Amino acid sequence: MNPRRPDLILLLILLAALLYRLALWAQPLHQPANDENEYIAVAYDLLAGRGWVFYESHHWLRAPLYPLWLAGSLALAGGDLHRAALPNLLLSTLNVGLIAILTRQLGGGRWAVRGVALAAAGLLTFATFASLYMAETLFTFLFTAAMVLLLHWRTCLRAAAHTGHWHLLVLAAVAYGLAVLTRSLPLAFLPVVLLWIGVVAHGAGRSWVQAGGAALVVALLVAATLAPWTIRNCRAYTACITVETGFSFNMWAFNEPRESMAEILRVLEQIPDPAERAAFATAQGRQRIQEDPLILVRKIPENWLYLWRVRPIQDRFLMATYYADPPPVLFIWAVLADDLLYLVLTAMAGVGAVALLWQVGHAPQRWQQLAPLLLVLGWIGYVVVATMFTHGEARYRHFFLPQLLALAGAGPALVPVLWRIRTPQAVRWALLGSAAVVLGLWLHTALTSYPAEWARRGVGRSWHTLHGDWALARGDLAGAQHAYQQALRYRRSADSFINLGNVYVQQGELELAAENFRKARQTERIYVAASTSLGDVYRRMGQDEAARRAFAGTNVSEQEVLDWSWQHLPAPPPALLEIGDGLDFGFITGAYPAEANGDALVRWSNGHARLRLPLAPPAQRCPPGHTCPPTPLKPPLLQLRVAVPHPEQARVPMQVCAADVCQMVMLGADWRVVQVALPRVPPDEAGVIEVQLRSPTFVAPAPDGRTLGVLLDWARVVPE
Repeated sequence: MNPRRPDLILLLILLAALLYRLALWAQPLHQPANDENEYIAVAYDLLAGRGWVFYESHHWLRAPLYPLWLAGSLALAGGDLHRAALPNLLLSTLNVGLIAILTRQLGGGRWAVRGVALAAAGLLTFATFASLYMAETLFTFLFTAAMVLLLHWRTCLRAAAHTGHWHLLVLAAVAYGLAVLTRSLPLAFLPVVLLWIGVVAHGAGRSWVQAGGAALVVALLVAATLAPWTIRNCRAYTACITVETGFSFNMWAFNEPRESMAEILRVLEQIPDPAERAAFATAQGRQRIQEDPLILVRKIPENWLYLWRVRPIQDRFLMATYYADPPPVLFIWAVLADDLLYLVLTAMAGVGAVALLWQVGHAPQRWQQLAPLLLVLGWIGYVVVATMFTHGEARYRHFFLPQLLALAGAGPALVPVLWRIRTPQAVRWALLGSAAVVLGLWLHTALTSYPAEWARRGVGRSWHTLHGDWALARGDLAGAQHAYQQALRYRRSADSFINLGNVYVQQGELELAAENFRKARQTERIYVAASTSLGDVYRRMGQDEAARRAFAGTNVSEQEVLDWSWQHLPAPPPALLEIGDGLDFGFITGAYPAEANGDALVRWSNGHARLRLPLAPPAQRCPPGHTCPPTPLKPPLLQLRVAVPHPEQARVPMQVCAADVCQMVMLGADWRVVQVALPRVPPDEAGVIEVQLRSPTFVAPAPDGRTLGVLLDWARVVPE
């Protein structure tokens, strides 16, 4: 088979990986978690021209490349955070291809390469990170590209006697430097890489001077890549910072400090200079270790557990709010394509590492063949050891996940062949025994720390919820009620109560619905879906004050209630929509929280408000065997009380649009009831029409700063 011919199956896997990531991304914008809030804030600062002001009060200085990447993505997306993740999706897909190349470089055959690519494409956490505003995807691309280029340079160096293939070294060095500017972790590994380059070059027939020259070129190029950021830090702060100061923070925060985490953060955020902040944190951590050096030993078991355990955290799901249950299909898929697949792949990686070592041990030119494996194992070992003595988290294994996957693909196929190779029994059993100890320790960690009961209950809840959703789609309310009740037997989650309550709403049993929504709110008191569902059912029951209290929620902003209700509450709007009265949730969007204006409560629009209004009652069905005359469509008339106290314009135009038909009205600072004839269109199934209000905007004076359109008091639709 022609090696230059593209592997069509591999290309199809890459296409599937991209589509898979797009499907995950296509969910509603997820709630930022972990480091995402920091990265997003810094990216918006950069986009607004405020530079790195965020780190004047933050507890560390972060590496710069990912915030710059995110700022560039936001610029391309017009500031839209959701669409700004699309470049990351492309990088994540390319990472699958890089992992396939790395597998081939370690000796994996065509089907092993395809299998690893398929695993990398389907591993849920790996795919989910593509949509997260975190540095891991960019780091994986840059560092894996650097490793692939170095291994390709080695192959070309051994094949050609008169050329050094310097362009590959240059590209590898630049990629390595950019990886350091994304996460500084590889910086301390650079001496190992330089030594590896020298030994590989000398083993390929170059003199030690030539080999040293190759390593020196890489070192200088990595330093040149870091130099602009380092020089900037030297000029901006009281001392030079090569890349970031996260290690200093870890020195204090994760070496059994006597202070609480809140106290540590408060102290560090009061030091405006990142260099002084880092020096202070380092001194605190060093003092604690000098007092009790065994801290470094005691933290190893905990960090080992944090690094290797299967921990279901926010990183595996893209949720609009993390108080909600994951979608049923996604949860069941996560147990298979994340938890189980991770266990299988990591075990295969351990077997693969042993198999490759065994094979190299019997090769005629064993040290030359050992070079790729040494680089891969050296990096994995370096990250593991660094984690043991600093701070461990489950997502940190993403730093060496490509190398683990490549080992999982390249090695296990060798096991049947290697067992037949004649090897002294002592050597064979020593190697197998060592591998068994390491694999056993890892397996014990992974299995004993796995929340099996949580997974069992989650799968059961998801399975019955899925059946309830199917029954609801068929109109089988009794079947949906039974399925959601079964889901509650597995886990009494807020969403399970909400699902059951929604069925009772459709059945007209509002008291039972309210009871379930109250239980949902008791389960998750600051979950906006629980409080808005309860407010909606009270509103349907005519209990207005109880509805207002429920809509207010607990530690939930009114803006969040407005946005959530518009998307998720299918309630019928009232004949007269009193905007801002605490009962308009679900009927208006593109507006701000209510505020007093004289005796009335009103809302400002943001220039693009939308209203849901009742157009007409749903068409009545004819009795069987009767022919009913068509109901004439009456031209509806929108009545809207509105004002625009614009600071610079006496009169402001506003477009009123419905069914893609727009009309213009002129407004002033005084309150006015405008009447607009809407187009003759049939209502939707619920008898509701959506009206859009588009108007110019102005920026409110400081400290308000909102972008304001028009003031809205009430609205209704009547026959003309």
